[in-house]
Amino acid sequence: MDLLHAEPVVGAHLIQMDFTSDDAPGKLQEMLNSHKADVVMSDMAANTTGMHDIDHLRIMGLLEMAYDFALQVLNKGGVFVAKIFQGGTENAFLAQMKKDFETVKHAKPDASRKDSSEMYVVAMGFKGVKQQNNNSTEF
Repeated sequence: MDLLHAEPVVGAHLIQMDFTSDDAPGKLQEMLNSHKADVVMSDMAANTTGMHDIDHLRIMGLLEMAYDFALQVLNKGGVFVAKIFQGGTENAFLAQMKKDFETVKHAKPDASRKDSSEMYVVAMGFKGVKQQNNNSTEF
């Protein structure tokens, strides 16, 4: 799913849509056809304003949306990869990820400018989401 048109990729289903629209997560879940995903990857980024604090909060909002979606659709043992910008508010988010995944690491691609706060978080080994069912906990 992307805001912009993308050229077809063999074996992939592409949708031109805004993930922040109300029906976008449901559209992706529909495409999964009631199956769970092994990987959820997000490269979302908000248009920058030039004001670091505002830009950071906007990208964190997109990251949280992607993460909430991943928690709903990932297989146990699955992987979540997402763009993140360092700015101070990501620490609590990363702490939660460490509870939900076996391993959480950061990666800074060579294509990213050295002075950019952009990096990626790679979370592997999704533990599953606890769900209450008749006073018992299931995974």
